Amino acid sequence: MNIAIVIDLIDNLTNGSVMTARRFADGLKARGHDVRIAAIGADGEDDVAVKVRYVPVLSEVSAKNQIRYGKFDKRRITALFEWADIVHFIFPFKFERQCKRLADKMGLPTTAAFHVQPEDISYNMHCGKSKLLCNYIYRKYRRNFYSKFNRIHCPSKFIANQLDCHGYGAELYVISNGYDPAFTPPEKKPENKKFEIVMVGRLAPEKKQKVLVEAVSKSAHKDDIHLTLLGHGPCLKKLKKQAESLGVDLTFDFLPKDELVKRLQGSDLYVHASEIEIEAIAAIEAIACGLVPVISNSELSATPQFALDERSLFENGNSLALAKKIDYWFENPEERGRMSVLYANSAKKYSLENSLALAERMFRDEINACKQSAENNA
Repeated sequence: MNIAIVIDLIDNLTNGSVMTARRFADGLKARGHDVRIAAIGADGEDDVAVKVRYVPVLSEVSAKNQIRYGKFDKRRITALFEWADIVHFIFPFKFERQCKRLADKMGLPTTAAFHVQPEDISYNMHCGKSKLLCNYIYRKYRRNFYSKFNRIHCPSKFIANQLDCHGYGAELYVISNGYDPAFTPPEKKPENKKFEIVMVGRLAPEKKQKVLVEAVSKSAHKDDIHLTLLGHGPCLKKLKKQAESLGVDLTFDFLPKDELVKRLQGSDLYVHASEIEIEAIAAIEAIACGLVPVISNSELSATPQFALDERSLFENGNSLALAKKIDYWFENPEERGRMSVLYANSAKKYSLENSLALAERMFRDEINACKQSAENNA
């Protein structure tokens, strides 16, 4: 297949949706497909690198989260679409909406992914998880963009249920974003001087790293724990100050893939405290490396799906409950070792190869449906 992927930007390596798009593009190419991208920062020989579209106020706010918006280039996008068998859209913003209208005029099969959780936007607008605002965003996305598609990629059953509850009438394909096969358990676990806890994710209010820092401060083994937070984001200074005031041994970092794999393989426990998640590929990667997770059981997060039992779940936002789970796994290394194997095996169903095969099926379903519709209308 000739697959065109449309996304505002493709050069932000700290954005989960961007990394998913890159991973899917590379994976589809490896499976024999021709893939071209239209985005800011697209650098493939046949890609379409678009300019940045400036939006007063919004561009300044979005820049804090390293988001930029693509500028529609009708001539170049048309040339790309003339080549494509199908067009897949990642975001629901203006650039994608303009490209979608063009694709429809050209009679092209199209599919879309749902990667932007309204609650993420609500938090970044300093409105917390405002149900009223989030419902409005779901309606706006549906009316302005997703109602134009017959098939939508949902990274988790959780978000598929959310779309169903909000009246999204398309066929929903639950397809994990998939983890890179480089994330595997270590051949030999290192012996650490301290109990190493790690969390990966943007340093943002909805990710709730502050709950994890507070939980470590309440642990019975606080002095024997070293915490690492891997990611960038606006809460860095606040988290540093919090750790210092609570006496928590905390390190911040952001690592390329090879070093991230080693860091996860060398850690003892993975914690995912986030309240808002469509899937959380970072948690899958950690589990694939054999780390036992402790996950917030937030009703607005898909990540609890990865827990194999209640020992890997804690009450959302409750630092004392999290501290007790941390202490349990600290005090039971043999059980942690046993569960490590089970968790690593459980991650295999979220492999990138499995996800790519499911995505191919979605693309073929849309292409075949469009052909059938054209024949019926001939």
